[in-house]
Amino acid sequence: MEHSHSVRASEHRARNLVRDLLAVFLVSLAVRVILAAPQKQPHYFDAYYYYTVAENLHLGRGFVVDFIWNYLDKPATVTHPSNLYWMPLTSILAWSSFSILGASYRAAQIPFILLSSIPPLLAYYVSHLTSARRDYAWLAAILTLFAPFYLKYWASPDNFAPFAVTAGLSLLTLHLLWDKRKVRYALLTGLLIGLSHLSRADGILLWLSFAVLLGIMLLRGQRDSSTGSAEQGSDTPRVTPIACVLWVALAVAGYLVVMIPWFWRNWMLIGSPLSGASTTTIFLRSYADLFSYSADLSLQSYLAWGWRAILHSKLTAAVHNLAVVLGALQFHLAPLAIIGLWQLRGRREHLPFYVYASTLYLSMTLIFTFPSTHASMLHSTGALLPFLFAATIPGIDAAVGWVARRRRTWRPRTARRVFRIGLTVVVVAISLFNYCQSVFLSLDPLDLQPLWNRANTGYVTVSSWLEENAPQGAVVMVVDPPAYYYFTHRPAIVIPNEEIDGIVEVAEQYQAQYLILEHDHVMSLEPIYRGEATHPSLALEHSLHDAGGNLIQIYKVGR
Repeated sequence: MEHSHSVRASEHRARNLVRDLLAVFLVSLAVRVILAAPQKQPHYFDAYYYYTVAENLHLGRGFVVDFIWNYLDKPATVTHPSNLYWMPLTSILAWSSFSILGASYRAAQIPFILLSSIPPLLAYYVSHLTSARRDYAWLAAILTLFAPFYLKYWASPDNFAPFAVTAGLSLLTLHLLWDKRKVRYALLTGLLIGLSHLSRADGILLWLSFAVLLGIMLLRGQRDSSTGSAEQGSDTPRVTPIACVLWVALAVAGYLVVMIPWFWRNWMLIGSPLSGASTTTIFLRSYADLFSYSADLSLQSYLAWGWRAILHSKLTAAVHNLAVVLGALQFHLAPLAIIGLWQLRGRREHLPFYVYASTLYLSMTLIFTFPSTHASMLHSTGALLPFLFAATIPGIDAAVGWVARRRRTWRPRTARRVFRIGLTVVVVAISLFNYCQSVFLSLDPLDLQPLWNRANTGYVTVSSWLEENAPQGAVVMVVDPPAYYYFTHRPAIVIPNEEIDGIVEVAEQYQAQYLILEHDHVMSLEPIYRGEATHPSLALEHSLHDAGGNLIQIYKVGR
């Protein structure tokens, strides 16, 4: 009788969990749809790039672009294979939507709206595992849904949502592998790590979490075997070396199922499964070097920079990357999350997270120093959000309990509830304010067009002028080639971070006939932009202003 009651109670809890997860997903989806509606175009460099690749896939052209945005691998022609620096999953997802609905920005948003509705589910589930409290789990889900920094990006065709979902799920399946000892979780983890890697290059770091977890399970299994004991509170079988070998084989097989097609494509193109272009960023001495044509990105050149400069760059990145993680918690929640993480330090559910978070922070700071401070850390931190917010709620209770024990006028139970709900409301309010400021803010009260949808629209006017005054298919130099191509479908190359003579040489090499000089430009062009200097190879043909009132100049390149 007692056993039957226990089974019914377990089934009831499982049904409640499924209902709550479905409710979380529907609420998340509704919020994502509402916030995505005002965004009618890409707004920044990465999103323009991924959209363009997806569009070319839809047109049957394959992984190819008609612009050059960096010179790391020095493409021979303006039209060249894409994704030798960035991974392809984002464009594949957008293309899959195009194949059903046709190419449009709305169609591109759909996969990312759906995917970005999943991290709140992960937060709910992780919180449920660690606390078994519905109120904790719901608040963790809401905090993840309205995570600061990310609210305006989730629906964009970018790798924020794909990586947050695949990497976050892989950390969860690693826990399930430890907890359940089922081979299917090893295979599923490998598949998810493959998808994470196909989304972002740093997805490969998840293998370290897998290795550490297997090492811990194997060591504990050997210890238990020698002492004749079992893991405390566990009736799962001990882990043997044979089991570890099987799990590794299945995980690697799952990873390769995902990655082999991409490895094969790269091998046929460049003779290597992965491009070395991204690894050269290890030797950047400034982020601007990423856009240089002549910079020597080698170990020898990097060491010649000097240890003082190198150390300064690492320390700067360390502070910046820590600020990204703390900012993802809206700063005021960061101490509470730290308290919660400390309380959960012995829980299996968070161990893969601890390993991956540490690996990510150290690798971004010490290895990919300059890319990390220009949004790479921000992109990758999205996978950590469900675990951070799942730890925040118990951290709030612990902090309030500590204060309540020292203030006799406080009622601990009431105070905990007030602070849990109050801090969640603060996060939601601030995040929505930041979203509105980024998407809608306009200095012109009569301009009803959201600021988001006016980004780079000056290129439309530039294109109109070129259609009347330039040869068809004329190559131009611009600061943002993906955005220029999105609006004009004209070939372009990025203005290299060089002196003016070097810029002209690169223009001649790629037969660029025009240079579009904007408010955002390389420093060597500042005197020309201000009209304080001229160059014999640059002749001003036309001037106009973008939607923000900034001057855009069109120069003819050549003597």
